[in-house]
Amino acid sequence: PDEEYIEVMDDCMSFPGLLVKVRRRKRCVIHYKNEKWEDCSMRLEGDLSELLQHEFDHLDGILATMRAIDNKSFFF
Repeated sequence: PDEEYIEVMDDCMSFPGLLVKVRRRKRCVIHYKNEKWEDCSMRLEGDLSELLQHEFDHLDGILATMRAIDNKSFFF
């Protein structure tokens, strides 16, 4: 996995109006199967990488508030 991180202000429809400063990997790779059930992969960087990590967290029951860098990372 990529060891380079970015800090972003994450917002989520679960908490309208709240921004949370989180640390995410700058790049990631997603592996999936297409509609023909063929193996595929996609390399993502920057905003798209952050978005995928945010949504993947939701699948594991993790919210942006749980990824806050520290207790001063919340902004309305």
